[in-house]
Amino acid sequence: MKEILLRKGSQATGFKLLFLALTLLSFNGLMANHTALTWIAYAVTAVGIAVLVIRVVCFKKYLHAKGLFLLIAFCGSYALSALLTRQYGLSENAKALVWMAFQYFILYTYDTTSDGTAEKKEFYIISHFFMAYTFLAVAAGTVMLFTDYYSYTEVNGVVVILGFLWNRLWGVYSDPNYGAVFSAVTVIMSLYFYKDAKKPLKVLYIINIVLQICYIAFSDSRTGMVSLLCALLVYVYLTALRSKKLEAKKTFAKGVICVLLAVATIVVSFGAIKVVSVSTSAFKKWQYEHIVKSDKDKTEAQKEKDKQKLEIGRQSDDINGDVSNRRFAIWGSGFEIFKSKPLTGVTFRNYVPYAEDKLPNTYIVHNDFDKFRSMHNSFVDILVSQGILGVVIIAAYIILVLVLIFKNFFKFKGEKYKYHTVLLSIIAPIFASMMFYSETFYMNTGGAFLFWLTLGYLVQSVTMKPSDVKEISQGK
Repeated sequence: MKEILLRKGSQATGFKLLFLALTLLSFNGLMANHTALTWIAYAVTAVGIAVLVIRVVCFKKYLHAKGLFLLIAFCGSYALSALLTRQYGLSENAKALVWMAFQYFILYTYDTTSDGTAEKKEFYIISHFFMAYTFLAVAAGTVMLFTDYYSYTEVNGVVVILGFLWNRLWGVYSDPNYGAVFSAVTVIMSLYFYKDAKKPLKVLYIINIVLQICYIAFSDSRTGMVSLLCALLVYVYLTALRSKKLEAKKTFAKGVICVLLAVATIVVSFGAIKVVSVSTSAFKKWQYEHIVKSDKDKTEAQKEKDKQKLEIGRQSDDINGDVSNRRFAIWGSGFEIFKSKPLTGVTFRNYVPYAEDKLPNTYIVHNDFDKFRSMHNSFVDILVSQGILGVVIIAAYIILVLVLIFKNFFKFKGEKYKYHTVLLSIIAPIFASMMFYSETFYMNTGGAFLFWLTLGYLVQSVTMKPSDVKEISQGK
């Protein structure tokens, strides 16, 4: 009985679902400053600590997980940075370390004695929980779009936007960029589960794919579009590479065909996004002309301006002609902070107080907009937060993981290969999004959750012993 409890406790599927719910709801505008979030956070913290204790008790099963000691060193580096900048705040960094521990040592760290069956079942459960949430979120957002609903409020000093505003759909997401990346991931999950699903579920998967592509179009998120591109490129290329129809082709010809198929899929998807964007804009303008334009209290100029606001897609003046939307200036400010403390950094939670004290004229605290509390690039975040020490550790971890994945990826066939393909295709768009906003490191987001979870599944599966691989690859 004790052994069963320890096994179930260390697997922690229930905890992972609760943790995922917290990360998703934290970026839901309807839940902004809601007391329920606080209680969920307390529950996640309590259960997460219990799971960590169980894993320490069963440490032999996890000790040889690939990259574990590098992640421990990375957390140690962050703790050192926090201690060296404690005068700017310590409690927030302590919380950050707790979330990092949950991500690295529960989501990523895997049972090296497992044959992967339990993890694959868990992946099915968590994926469908995630897809159900994004389906409901995007469906609600679409209703907001066509009913011209929007809300702009301030909650404890933070602006919360809902609905359609500034020529883009936020929906229920507090940030449309995160929502668009969620949509890209949902498309991949739906494609993977579609093939073996029963007919009613297949219909739902198709509807979900259509809705998610529409949300990427409505949100006008360039980050979401790049993420979708990366996801489809990886998924279609790797799927086509092992297609039975291409088995007879020579290696070079097969590679060319797979690339062309991936590119064609991307072109069709982006064409669909453009069609959705243009046709919806046209419909909303027609709706305006026939319903709203009759307002006699407005001048023709005001009516024309209102009409332009209905068009999906931000104009150049919306981002002040800056193609990076302030990112270049933020990154430059990040390098200024890095140069002032290059070895250990200033921690993610202490950017602003440190900059205000040491570099009061740097862009993140001295601009015409607001104080920026992240670098909008995960690797700049690491450089500024943990300096050279943190960068060296995480670079070693990334190299290790890449070598393990690509050294072993193509030795698998059948269902095992398909499983690895979907995992890598989920990681790809989240990794791409890290170039444009803060994600995966120091962030308690749905994207960070999925990144560390699926990376753990993938590394565990591709590094199994040959005898285990043969047994598992024969069936689902």
